[in-house]
This record gives sequence, C-alpha cells and structure tokens, in this order.
Amino acid sequence: MAATVERNASVVEASGDVVVYYGDTILMADRAVYDTNRSILELFGNVEMIKDMKHGALSDYIRIDLKQERDLFEKIFLVDFASELWLRGKQAEREEEILQLEDALVSSCDVACPDWHIGFTSLEYNSTSEWMDLWNPVLYMKDRPILYFPYLGFSTNQERRTGLLRPDVGISSRDGFFYNQPIFIAPDPQWDLEIMPQVRFSRGEGVFATFRFVDTPHSRGKITTGYFHSRESFVDEYNLKNSSHYGAQVDYESPQLFTDGKGNNHDGIYLDITYLNDPDYLNLQARSTAELLNSSQVQSRVNYYFNTPENYVGVYGKYFIDTSLPSNKDTIQSIPIVQLHHYQNTLLGWNALHYSADYRISNLFTGAGKSIQMQELNAPIIFYTSFFDDYLNLSISENLYYSYIGYQNLGVSTPSNYYSMFRNYHKIDLYSDLARSFGDVFHTMQMRATYNKPSFSNESGYIDPDVSVLRSPSENMTLSVINYFYDAKGNDFVYYRISQPVLYEKSEHRYGDIEQELRYRFWEHYELYTDLFFSYYLGAVSSATSHVKYEDSVYDIMLTHFYKVLQEERTSDFYSINGTYKSESGNDWYGEVAFDNLDERISRWGLGVHLFRHCWDLNLGVKDERKPILTSAGAESVDNLVFYFQINLVPLGGFEQKYEQEF
Repeated sequence: MAATVERNASVVEASGDVVVYYGDTILMADRAVYDTNRSILELFGNVEMIKDMKHGALSDYIRIDLKQERDLFEKIFLVDFASELWLRGKQAEREEEILQLEDALVSSCDVACPDWHIGFTSLEYNSTSEWMDLWNPVLYMKDRPILYFPYLGFSTNQERRTGLLRPDVGISSRDGFFYNQPIFIAPDPQWDLEIMPQVRFSRGEGVFATFRFVDTPHSRGKITTGYFHSRESFVDEYNLKNSSHYGAQVDYESPQLFTDGKGNNHDGIYLDITYLNDPDYLNLQARSTAELLNSSQVQSRVNYYFNTPENYVGVYGKYFIDTSLPSNKDTIQSIPIVQLHHYQNTLLGWNALHYSADYRISNLFTGAGKSIQMQELNAPIIFYTSFFDDYLNLSISENLYYSYIGYQNLGVSTPSNYYSMFRNYHKIDLYSDLARSFGDVFHTMQMRATYNKPSFSNESGYIDPDVSVLRSPSENMTLSVINYFYDAKGNDFVYYRISQPVLYEKSEHRYGDIEQELRYRFWEHYELYTDLFFSYYLGAVSSATSHVKYEDSVYDIMLTHFYKVLQEERTSDFYSINGTYKSESGNDWYGEVAFDNLDERISRWGLGVHLFRHCWDLNLGVKDERKPILTSAGAESVDNLVFYFQINLVPLGGFEQKYEQEF
C-alpha cells in the first residue's frame, strides 16, 4: 500500500506512506522499490520494520533479498520487544537467521541517555536460538567505561537454557581472591545440572555439582555433591581438622507417592539426607549467612506417611553426624521409627464417648553396637458433654500409656536388659467459647480450665539415660483465657492470651510461671507483640520475647528483644533492630544491628542499599557475621566482615563481588 505506485518493466516503485506485508513482517517507509526479476526490495527514508510482533527495527535504508534471505541495513536501530533490549549501529547485515553488526552498542535503558550500555567491535545475533555474541565489549555507566571483556555471550530469551551463570567473585582476608563460576546445563525441561568449580587463591580449589529434577508434576528433588582441597599451609595456619572437605546431599519430596490425591487417602515422602566430613563442605558452597552451618552436628531425615480418614501410618528415620567428635560410632541414630495412629472415633456407638490409639516402635543404635528398641502405646478415652445450651463444654479423659524398652550391647553393667512402664492419669477439661459484636468490633473469647491428676503407675527394669518415656504429668491445673478482637474488615487487631499453671503436688512453688501473650495492631501500620513469662519464685520475668514493628509502603522497621533466665542464670539477653526504607525513586535502604547484653558487644550488624532502575539494579552493602569453622580442637567460630557488591543489567544478568575480613 502507498499513496502512489508506478511500474517500469520489472521494477515497481511506491512512495508516500508505503506499507509492505511480507510473511510475518510488516515494513513501512517513505519510498520503496521492488525488482520483480531479482526479488530485491529496497526501502528508503524513515524505514520501520516489525517482525512476528517480537522484533522491531528503524533504519534510513533497508535492502532485502527475498531469494537469498539476505538483508542490509543502514543506520540501524533494532529492539527486542520482550526483553526491551535494543541495538544501534551504522550498518547491519542479516543472512537467514544470523544478524551481524560492527562498531555498535547494546542496552535496555532509555535510548536518548542510557544509564548503561555496552559498546563492541562486532556482534552476531541468532534470531532462532535468541543468542547474542559480542566481541571486545566495554561496559559503560553513562559515558564512563567500567569493565572490558574479550567476549560476552548471552541469551535474550528468559527461559532456562544451558550456559554460564553469574560468577561469584570476591576477596577474603583468609581465603584470598576467590572465583566461583557456575556452569548450567539444561537439556531437558524435567532436569538440569549445575557444576560449580571454584578457586580460592590462598586456600585451595574444588568443585561442587547439583542435579535437579522433576519426576512427576507434584514432586521434585535435587542431589548435590562436591569436593574441596585446602592446602597444607592453610590447614596448619588455621589449625583445621581436615584438609579435604567433601560430602553429598539428597533432597526429595512428593506429596503423592502411591496415591493420586483425588480420593480420601493420601501419602507422601520427604528426604533430607546429608553426608559430610566437616562443616566446610556446606560453608564453602554458602552464598549468604543463612546458608552457613552453625553447628557441628548434621541431621538427615527420611519420612514417609500414609493417611486415611481413620488411620495414619508413618515410617521415619533420623541419622546424625557429629563432626566435632573423633569418630561418629558413639552417636545415637534413630532408624527406623514406625508409627501407627488411629484417629479419634466414637466408642461403643456413643457420640459422647471417644477414643484414639497411637503405637510407636523406635530402633536406636550406634556404630559401636549399642542397640535400644523402644515400643510405646498411648490410648486416651475421652468423654464429651456440654451444659447451658453449649455455653459450657466438658471433657473427661483417661490417658493410658505403656512402654517397653529392650537393650543390647550397652557396654556397661546394668541391673536388667529391659525396662517397662504402665501409667494412667485423669484429665478434666472445662471450657467455653463465646462471641459477641460491639458495633464494628467482633470479639471472641475462650476460657479454659484443665486439670491433670496422676493415677496408676508401675515401672520395672533399667532406664538408660539416652532414652526418655512419656511420664504422667504432675497434679496441676492450668487456667487460660484467649481473646481475639476483629474490625469491620475481618482483620484481628488484638490478640491476648493469659495462662496460669497451678501446682498441687509437693513443690517449693505453688504457682508456675504465668504467661501473657499480646499482639496489638494499631494506627494501620503499627504492631506491638510480647510473650512474657513471670516467675513468682524469682519475683521477676523469666522469659520474654517482644517486638515493635512499623510497616507501610515506605518504611519497614522492627525492634526485637529476647530475654531468658534458666535456673536463676540469665542465658539470653539481646536486642536487634532492622529496617528498610523504600525511597520515592524506588531504592531500598536497609540495615540491621544486634546487641548481646551478656557479652556486652554488638553480635552482628549490616547496612546497604539496593538501587532499582528500569534497566538495572545494584545491591551494595557491608555486614558483620559469625562464621563457623572446625579445628582440631573442636567447633569454633570467627568474626567475618563482608563487603559485597552486586549489579544486575536487565536482561543480561550481572555479577557479584565480595570482600571478606576475618578476625
């Protein structure tokens, strides 16, 4: 289409708002010339091209060879609509799906004044694979050159695919310069492999790998393994227990292993298995403080359950590795544990009388040969009734419990090789649930009195200190009141609970610690919370967890205090404050600090800024953290000061750099 069209032999010329439709491409220009013999189309002046509604181009001149599928562009501007990535250069050539440019630049920022751009000597872009290769690229922030690379390749497609991921680069006063380059392999939608070789110039080198998979629509898993070798000079300097750090991890979960999830029966499996020789196997992979291993003991778990409306079957296993010990042979393992549970149901067809039953068998053992088999049966029988038109509810239960333990190879002389116990206790529960509205406020309150009374108990044999049985509670009563207040929108703005134990058996104290828990949300953005225990014996607070929080679209600030006294000794007492400020420009300023009153020192702190722009974001900060290490003397920790810098260029990705100072 055009304002005027003229034909001269095999040449057709159009001018004035020319529009050309060619396959999935729309072309617009001031003037166009088409040679029908050679199948060559030329467009002049203000040329615009839209291809498949995914890519666009602006140019002064375009020459298209329809037979050879070759194009020539003068003063070209190209854009990918999905990623908003654009290219600008003097000249470009396309042959089939390959586009080539020289002495041009690429960016996704504002075209008139980009915050960042990459200049390069040559470029090649494959529109089919959506992959771009740049040679001699230089990263500019505004007009200032920042980084140079001999080569840079990346995908304009945001889907997962094989390639290099963002490297982890930094400097540590202990490990020296470190470089971790993840290699991502994704040949199939159902699985991928990430290989992570790393080098720490003052310490050593190693490689880790993670295989991730999805075997069904409702299950997923991953397998990680790795090895890192620390040089002998490093091991001697820091008195490390091991020079080699290796291990393996398996994580898998499926909520539908043998069932389809459609009926009333459900099953599931969960695996969290870790094998390692010391904590550095995990810590050398960690990218944040939250991923650091803060204990010398590692737990592996395997859980499977099958659940029906009436019954529950569970098979569990726990395996522990204590890296602080010379050998793991004396560490107690729990494999397997089998649980059979029958849910509460009516007894003798009487709706007021209910029962449930729970049977558990646990096999405990050590590598040295010690073996303990423990069987437990718990069967409560409960009577329910209510008074005053259901305003007052009453339950009375008889709680029957039997336990039998058999021993083998304890390694010490004991009076017997078994232990058995049968006990019963009575429980009376009196409670009332009330609700009432006061204008726009809705109030619910539950008042409860629970009384426990030991009854019969008989035990014989020897009880090993490594096991515990479910003993009867002492004679006591617990009085509690729970309140909720809701506003007109259904949001609870006040929650208050108070609980008071009363002890009847011979004891130095008649009353246990009274607990008061309060959460109050007010003025739309504020929250006050405290959970406080007061000891009559101490005449003071024995435990308290409190915080004050303010949150809106700009600020998110929380002040927290934790305090605990155990056996008249203060075991925990620290404050922490953390906050985030979201500026009008879209940036996040954040910080945190924690003060330990016991050590009278700042236990951790950090601050930073996360700058967000349309085409890039930058995270810059500093933090102090505790980092665990395993020495020949046992588990220890060091202070670790970390400076970090992370920039992300949309849609190319980015890089991260850290500087760590340990002391």
